[in-house]
Amino acid sequence: MLVHILALAIAMQKDSDAWELKPSVDPKTKLSWGMTVEAQAQGQDHHAAFKFSQLLKTSDDKKKVVTFSWDHLAVDDQEGQDVPAWDAAVGTRGEILKMEGDTEDSFRRMLSPLLFVYPEKPFAMGEKWSFEAKPSGSNPTFTYSYEAKKTEMVKDTMTVVLATKIVESGKDGMTGEGTWWLSRAGRVIKFEIKLKNWVVPMAGADAIDATLKGQAV
Repeated sequence: MLVHILALAIAMQKDSDAWELKPSVDPKTKLSWGMTVEAQAQGQDHHAAFKFSQLLKTSDDKKKVVTFSWDHLAVDDQEGQDVPAWDAAVGTRGEILKMEGDTEDSFRRMLSPLLFVYPEKPFAMGEKWSFEAKPSGSNPTFTYSYEAKKTEMVKDTMTVVLATKIVESGKDGMTGEGTWWLSRAGRVIKFEIKLKNWVVPMAGADAIDATLKGQAV
């Protein structure tokens, strides 16, 4: 009985501790998540699966470039295929500032909801905060809002569960809400985001509504 009481006390203490999350992407480790997408476009349901990966390509005091890739992309019942990776300049909190090379801004808009934007200071359960990601030029901004809800074990990893809302500027900007699960090391363990007006350049000009789920692999 005493052991159970002590375990409960320790769990309650950890739940009340402040969390400090820092970006986990680095030049040595490729971070990957198994992803599924359930979408509605032009009155029809579609599904996709792929491996979403991030790798820090270059980093110095002035510029950090991350390579993003969708590997073995399978749409509906088609066979999976690899698509070219995209390089993007990112800010200190993980937000995309601009796409590199001749990649158009619609790819930044597509990728931005898939990224967790890290808080600038430690937080406790129940705290809320927001951040506006301002890209280069006059392209649409993204506002990310978060709320620390609770802690939860995911397999063998203790995570903090964060509710999120995403709002893109502009008349037809995308919106979304969902949940992130992050470890104390700042690693995204899993996420689920429901989006409206999501822009997917490879799928054509029309924005779609979709539910995106990712699990670290």
